[in-house]
Formats: sequence, structure tokens, C-alpha cells
Amino acid sequence: MRRHALPVLTAVALSLLVALPVGARDASAVRGEAFAREHCARCHALGPRGTSPMRGAPPFRTLAGRFPVDDLADVLAEGVDRRHPAMPDFRLDPADAADLAAYLKAFRR
Repeated sequence: MRRHALPVLTAVALSLLVALPVGARDASAVRGEAFAREHCARCHALGPRGTSPMRGAPPFRTLAGRFPVDDLADVLAEGVDRRHPAMPDFRLDPADAADLAAYLKAFRR
């Protein structure tokens, strides 16, 4: 039993490291990634590679270069109007907005 534990633990640790972009290992960014996986992954690519499931939905890794991420938490909390017919209008609570902004900001590092 013990012989099999090391490969399993190694695989879990590597998958956690690969799931987040470099520098996104602070608690706020981890919560932001969890929020994005729950609410955004149906349309947007979340990782450092890959295409978005919905055509026209930008991968999250590109958003940090397109928007002033330092101001993004305020924008998300105030509400985002649709940019695409399938995108819902939304407003995040300030904590979720800060976490999602931290996750996006991690792509810039």
C-alpha cells in the first residue's frame, strides 16, 4: 500500500501546480480560480494554454493584457455588461471580485 502512495501524491501535487499559472499560489488567486472554474469555465479557457470551449470567449490568460487588472476587482463588483450575446450581465460580491482579479493578475507574472 505504501509503495503506491508516493506516485499518487506526486501526481496530485503536480496537477495542482500545473492548474495554476506561475505566481497564482496565494490564497486569493486560488479562490479566484475556483470561482472561475465554477462560473466561467463553461465558456472561457482558464489555464495557461488551450482554447476556450465557446468560440469568441477569450481565454482568461489574455484578459490580464487587455484590461487594467488592478482596476478589475472594482469593475467586476460594479457589474459587467454583456460583451457577447451569450455572456450574462453580472455583478460579483467584492470578495469574489478581488479573488477573480487576483487569479487573472497571476497570469501577468
